[in-house]
Amino acid sequence: MTFPETRSPRRWSGSWAAAASALAALLCACSSQAPAAPSPSATPTATVATAPASASPSGGEVPVPAQVLPPATDPPAAQLCAKAIVQTADGNATPLTCSNGALNVQAWTYYSTISASILGLGANPSPAQAPAAMCDDIAHNGASRAQESTAYRLAHLYYGWTFDVDPTKVTCS
Repeated sequence: MTFPETRSPRRWSGSWAAAASALAALLCACSSQAPAAPSPSATPTATVATAPASASPSGGEVPVPAQVLPPATDPPAAQLCAKAIVQTADGNATPLTCSNGALNVQAWTYYSTISASILGLGANPSPAQAPAAMCDDIAHNGASRAQESTAYRLAHLYYGWTFDVDPTKVTCS
């Protein structure tokens, strides 16, 4: 019988991506200026969106240690960072990268459910597998063509693929 006092402490079960996202949100919300009085209709998103650009020297960008980002099963070929994203009218998210060209983990997380097939394709797919994965995301995961085109660009950067597919010319049957 093991007594609770003799057990090792539980390890943290959260993901590094979640920790990086939380850190980025914290950095965006903090500044050296005194906070303005909130208006009655202010929402948490409005507060973050109106944070001054000088909140941190790197414009709210935080380097993220190399790690496998789900649904990927391979480590990234690209550097990683975290920066707050904004959803565009066509359902995409921006920015995909930080100022140093590193892949934005928050953008990857945004696309991870609707574009799981292309983002989880792996480091060594054939050029024919990428269009098939894009069609699968459109047919089964709810991605629009615009979103899937953007997710392909993220996957291309993450894995460092040496082939190029034009997502706008992919035909799904």
